[in-house]
Amino acid sequence: MIHMKNNMKRKIFAALLFILAGLASLWLRPVPEQSRQGFAMNTIISMRVFSRDDKILDGAYDLLYRLDKLLSMYDSDSQISKINNLAGVDKVIAAPEVLEVVKDSLRLYDLTEGIFNPLIGPVTRLWKINRNSNNKPSRESLDSAVALSDINNLELDEKNIYLKNKGCLLDLGGIAKGYASKKIADLLKSKGVKSGILDLGGNIYAIGSNDGEKWRIGIRDPLNPASNPALVVNVEDSSVITSGSYERFKVIDGKKYSHFFDVKTGESVQSDLLSATLITPDGSLADGLATAFMIAGYEKSVSIIKKLSPQPGVVFIRQTETGTPEIITNIKGSVSNAKFSLIAIE
Repeated sequence: MIHMKNNMKRKIFAALLFILAGLASLWLRPVPEQSRQGFAMNTIISMRVFSRDDKILDGAYDLLYRLDKLLSMYDSDSQISKINNLAGVDKVIAAPEVLEVVKDSLRLYDLTEGIFNPLIGPVTRLWKINRNSNNKPSRESLDSAVALSDINNLELDEKNIYLKNKGCLLDLGGIAKGYASKKIADLLKSKGVKSGILDLGGNIYAIGSNDGEKWRIGIRDPLNPASNPALVVNVEDSSVITSGSYERFKVIDGKKYSHFFDVKTGESVQSDLLSATLITPDGSLADGLATAFMIAGYEKSVSIIKKLSPQPGVVFIRQTETGTPEIITNIKGSVSNAKFSLIAIE
């Protein structure tokens, strides 16, 4: 009887070892890549993550489409459109995500001393950079748009958003993709994803590392965007968001007008910066500052960066009098393959 019991124990032990070996073999195999492309926020979206769950991106895209539906100024059914349509009429009970983005925008407004302004909608709509119009807005129309962009026209509490005057327009295009990338990255990480790349129309979020190494993200050469990158930044668990004057512009009577606007004048702005890249886990901060810095120019942008602790990584590509750009950064040790002279921010 004892002999039979020992045999039974050995069989059970062997079976357990077999099961454990099988499980170990399964989990020691390389984690497969899951990837998908889509279209949202008026741009091509690409997500690539490493996960054994072949449905992992379903939730990520569901969240993306939800945020797009809430935050788009140009979707007539979005919550932002509802807020804009009720400007001067009534307040709107806002979704938590909308309130969060607007609060992030107000934080950026304060940080940039009004350069980033979520009420710039009347100015951006007037210019219609993406439309087939070759007419520069009149001074009178710009003055009216600037008045509507006064931040005091925006009221919000813990539930509601209200625009005080008819014609006011919330425009969150300068922050929405950065905010969305961070929310999606947080969702994926909560489901066990440890590595991946999210690309929301050039707004990059690097999840974790790339097989133990930092992700290598190329920054475009603003003078020749189709050529080799101007430099490569090495990052992990961060957004990498670049704004540049080469991205969107229009030419009127032979003059180039960028899609960056001074909300105090309503005019299109071309600063000494050809591009500004922000590297930080805070996607909203990165997106908003990248936009604001293109308006502010180099000196003002550096003063803004120095207000923050910890400082986000920043890479400026600045035009020089010789015509050859220079790269100025506070993460010089994380930059490689620089095409132009590389200078550290002091």
